[in-house]
Amino acid sequence: MSRNTRALRRPGRRAAVAAGLVLAVGLGVSTQAVAQAAAPTPAKATAAPRSITGFNGDLVTQTADFYGAYIDAKDDAAGPDTKLAKALRTHYLAPAFAKRLAAWEKKNNLDGVLRAQNVPVEWTVSEGRNGLDVIVSLTYGGGESPTTTTRFVVKHEVLGGITDIRPTSAAPTKPSAAKRSVSGRTGDSVTRIADFYGAYVDAKDGAENPDTKLAKALRTHYLAPAFAKRLTAWEKKNNVDGVLRAQNVPVDWTVSEGRNSREIRVTHAFGGGETPTVTTDLVVKLEPVSGDVTDIRRTSTH
Repeated sequence: MSRNTRALRRPGRRAAVAAGLVLAVGLGVSTQAVAQAAAPTPAKATAAPRSITGFNGDLVTQTADFYGAYIDAKDDAAGPDTKLAKALRTHYLAPAFAKRLAAWEKKNNLDGVLRAQNVPVEWTVSEGRNGLDVIVSLTYGGGESPTTTTRFVVKHEVLGGITDIRPTSAAPTKPSAAKRSVSGRTGDSVTRIADFYGAYVDAKDGAENPDTKLAKALRTHYLAPAFAKRLTAWEKKNNVDGVLRAQNVPVDWTVSEGRNSREIRVTHAFGGGETPTVTTDLVVKLEPVSGDVTDIRRTSTH
């Protein structure tokens, strides 16, 4: 089936404010110049940088945002981040299903979202057989342990809330240009920042109002405390969201490797359709041990 799930967008707030887009300079230094020095052609081709792309309103993206951020919350070095996990479940799960899932967990002593007592090392979210079903594959083990993969059908209602998570033995369809798929690796910096930005965009683009509890929980989890304070002060001064560097939310985004292991590049596209598309490039700096975000700086605008 060649249908693209990007057409299944839940109503959001971004369309009404595209014409009034305000983009802000980075915290501290503004645009960073890049020296273009001549360099010899490398003898061997290097691997393409890791990257993850998301589309606002796309069910595959939303499910990947949920599972990625949920895995990060459960896999926190200091212990599971229960506030973030709860905020994510409240945002993404339909209320009736959330109650059924909680009852199932008490009975089976397992996490109902992951259907396991631990967290996966890798995961993939891809399109299902119809526009409201998404396939989630979770891989456990690796290294000296055997690798096992579990698969679920995640069902959505029309407005995007998850109404069921059911194990399935069916193998996912082969990847193709017509099939959306998002993959992540637990502990990987690119995956972690994609989880943060994807879930943050979902929180800010709530169908009725921004989900402030989820946005706050995400910032608390992913931002280093000292930077979080500086960012809040900067936002009050500039009247712009400091994570997105804008007053509205992007229509799509790409998170990719930066120049070194402590930097991740985030590209946001705003507008589209009948409005001009504006692109911003951000550099997200990470603390080397914890992986927490220590700075977000805008590098250019197209």
